[in-house]
Amino acid sequence: RIEHTLKPRGYTMMRLLLALAFSAGAVNGTGDEAFEWAGTFDVADMNTVFWSAQSDAEGHYPDASMTIVIMQGNADNSLTEALELAGEESLEGACTELQPGNALPISSTGTPLPCYKLMFPCTMEGSGDDAECHADAHTAIWEIDTTGYNNIAVFAQHFPIEFEREMHYLKGPGGEDIEPIAEHPESTRSKRWGAAIGAAFIVMVCTLVGVVFLAPVFAKLQSEHESLVTVLASAFAAGALLAAAFYLMLYEATHLIAITDDRTEAEASAWWGSATLLGFVSPFLLESIISFIVGKAKPEERKDPEAANESPTPSRSRKVRVLSGVLLGDFLHNLVDGFFIGAAFANCDTSMAWTITAATVYHELAQEISDYLVLTNKDQGDLKPFMALGLNFLSGMSVLFGVCIVLSAEPSNFSTGCLLAYGAGVYLQIAATECMPRVHEFATTLNLRLSGFLLFVIGATAIGLVLLDHEHCGGEGGGDGHGH
Repeated sequence: RIEHTLKPRGYTMMRLLLALAFSAGAVNGTGDEAFEWAGTFDVADMNTVFWSAQSDAEGHYPDASMTIVIMQGNADNSLTEALELAGEESLEGACTELQPGNALPISSTGTPLPCYKLMFPCTMEGSGDDAECHADAHTAIWEIDTTGYNNIAVFAQHFPIEFEREMHYLKGPGGEDIEPIAEHPESTRSKRWGAAIGAAFIVMVCTLVGVVFLAPVFAKLQSEHESLVTVLASAFAAGALLAAAFYLMLYEATHLIAITDDRTEAEASAWWGSATLLGFVSPFLLESIISFIVGKAKPEERKDPEAANESPTPSRSRKVRVLSGVLLGDFLHNLVDGFFIGAAFANCDTSMAWTITAATVYHELAQEISDYLVLTNKDQGDLKPFMALGLNFLSGMSVLFGVCIVLSAEPSNFSTGCLLAYGAGVYLQIAATECMPRVHEFATTLNLRLSGFLLFVIGATAIGLVLLDHEHCGGEGGGDGHGH
């Protein structure tokens, strides 16, 4: 069963440009190999893999055929000079034509090793530079028997990505993508570090949202219309979080945690469900751990009966407990936010990555306003405004750490799927147990309830609009493809 995997646009375009540049170099005399591209693959525990080619969006193949040779690779999947020489000598000879649907053999005997010419299902139209090979069938597949092989090396006349539209050129028996371990020329994979770090900084800026309450007009708005501000902010955040979880993250995770020969449907479902449930209970577990470490703050007793009408000044120990709980909790929560923002920028299309960032920003705005008010409240944190903003910003820097950790780890599709499911569980918990309870608590009138409902719809719609131009996540090196 061969399944399609949508490739990230930036990654595919980058590699295609690399292919064109290398091809141009060969035409200009800067390269004299009989092959444009070579790659090594780990096929251990696979008895069959599939090579494919597709026409482009206009229904044309880049060429009518492509010569190729597959041979035993090195144990360390390296591309050595000896291996490249064997590939070059093979492709310089006469190659046997292979129509789609036939077996593509691994060449093991002969000097040089026998090569093959893959004949694409298309008909040449036009002549000269205007000639095009119009597709009679838009996908061509050849089966490769890899029984007894742990490593293979492939040498091809053209870059195989030139023949990709939405399906990876080499797939395993379960439809998973098989990516090269080594390539010639070497591929420079784009990790979108800049965009991911930019997203992290946007989330970090949200920690400074409390600065608006330094302005008299906003301070007055908060003090006189606390219920309205709380209802609108919390309802909007709840709608955005639930939409991100249900429209994007949970569904996307089911594709990334794919069913393969090594992972049954029950196992894939167990991983998906367990990651989601773990995300849902994580905030509760985190709060329990922090409460155990810093202790639970107790209300201060007034020693002077005449001071009954005055606000008590919190003791130093109480302040430490409140500040530790809020700031440490924010640090760990933002670290987790960074994990699945990084996962989205590592393996998902740009629209989804920024949508997850937007959902994070929405709930961070509501959360950081609450944190700021707690930190500056004379009965709780008792901090000066600028001190509260500074500490809040420092705790929010963990989102940057989370992004860097995930991007450095280069997560596979499976890992990305688990992170997205986990993140969706966190979002569900925040929306269901933090945001919506605030709405229910403060929306005591019909107007407030209607306002909350309207902001909930706006928040959900803002996230849902991304579905109009959404591509599925697809890892670039994980080997855990997802199917459609």
